[in-house]
Amino acid sequence: MGNPGPSAVPIELTDAERAWLHSLTAGASELASRAKIVLACAESGASNAQVARDLGMSVATVRRWRTAYAHGGRNALLDRPRTGRPKAGLTLTDAERATLQGWARRSKSSQVLAMRSKIVLACADGKDNKQIAQQLRVHPDTV
Repeated sequence: MGNPGPSAVPIELTDAERAWLHSLTAGASELASRAKIVLACAESGASNAQVARDLGMSVATVRRWRTAYAHGGRNALLDRPRTGRPKAGLTLTDAERATLQGWARRSKSSQVLAMRSKIVLACADGKDNKQIAQQLRVHPDTV
C-alpha cells in the first residue's frame, strides 16, 4: 500500500458561504469551477483525489483551491491583478516637459516623435501603462 499523503484540509461552510458559492456555480467561469471545488470538498469531506475524479479536474487544482479557501475564505477564490515589475520613477524638469510638450503639439514633428513625447509625458504624470495605451490608442507594449 502506498503512502496516503497529507490529509485534506477540512472545510466547514456557513449557510451564507454555501449560498454564495452556489450562486457562483451557475456560470462556466474559473470562479465557478473554484466554487464547485469548495462545495464538493465541504459537502463530501472526501480526499482531494476523490473530488478531482468527481469533478474531472487535476488533484493539484483541487488541492490549491481547497487550501486557498480554507486559509483565506471568499477572497482567496477571487483573481487578483498581477503586480508585475515595479515601475521606475520618471521625473521631468520643467525644461524637459516643455520640450516634450512642444514636440507633441508641433505640426512639423514626425508622428513617431509626437507619440513618444505623449507617452513619456503621460508616464511622468504617473498614469498606468494600460491606461496610457488605451488613451493614446496604441498597444501596451508600445508604452
